Amino acid sequence: MKYDNVTIDLQPRPVLQELIEDLTNKMLAQKKVLASCGEYASPTLVRGLQADIELLDQVIERCYAQQELINMRNEQLIGLN
Repeated sequence: MKYDNVTIDLQPRPVLQELIEDLTNKMLAQKKVLASCGEYASPTLVRGLQADIELLDQVIERCYAQQELINMRNEQLIGLN
């Protein structure tokens, strides 16, 4: 049997893409809340939102770095085969 219509995609899948998108959406939502607080907002609330945004940004960066490591590992495995 001949399989002419079979395509094999060896490109690494962005396994963390959905997580990155969710975290980015959460960070953007927090930024909107922070922007809409105004001058009468509680300083504690503002500091909390800023800390959340900073943490989300750091986690997103770590996810991107982890995805790059996954991609490099997949490329190495493909090269061995």
